[in-house]
Amino acid sequence: MVDLNEYIPFFKGLDEIEKVRVRAGLRELSFASGDVVHTADECSGLIVVVSGQLKASALTEAGREINLFRLFSHDVCIFSASCMMRNLDFDVHVQAVEDTEILLLPTKIFSSLADGNIHVLKFMNDIISSRMSDVMWLMDQVLNKKMDTRLAALLVDEARITGSDTIGLTHEELARHLGTAREVVSRTLGYLQKEGEVRLTRGKIAITDMAALESRAEESLR
Repeated sequence: MVDLNEYIPFFKGLDEIEKVRVRAGLRELSFASGDVVHTADECSGLIVVVSGQLKASALTEAGREINLFRLFSHDVCIFSASCMMRNLDFDVHVQAVEDTEILLLPTKIFSSLADGNIHVLKFMNDIISSRMSDVMWLMDQVLNKKMDTRLAALLVDEARITGSDTIGLTHEELARHLGTAREVVSRTLGYLQKEGEVRLTRGKIAITDMAALESRAEESLR
């Protein structure tokens, strides 16, 4: 068992009985890259990432998938327990981007803690506020920023995360991150290649001018 004080922010604020309940109910789960961790019709519970990477996505009314945010080690997903929150209709689909280890605190236990412990309630409100801020930022990007700027930012982010100037995401995967069509991504990548900022090869995107790409991405980097 990992150190719960390190991975669960509110654990130190629990009394001894509450800590026993958490330890008894907590599940350690492993997922391979591409595995589904949580679907919108479930109410799994609180997800804490121990290692690896998850992505949270939603479907638009047109049936298009859009990636909302990513989760790394020590990050928490509360929308996988959204059924316990009144007046919050926010369905997400959570998938492993790479081999990932998580802790899952079932909704029933998490809900009972939130009802009786101010530390848990504050944690829940803070996480909801943070994630909704992520979603609102994404909506602003979709509505107000140019596609070349957003795509450049995504490529720069991916290079920083992986530590490599070669991006292994497909055009379809990039389109899901950006909430657009694959054809739009392909056309924009073609433009970036003509500008000398990337080089396209089969299944790979090589960044050839990071400084220029970062300059283009400035308005869409967080």
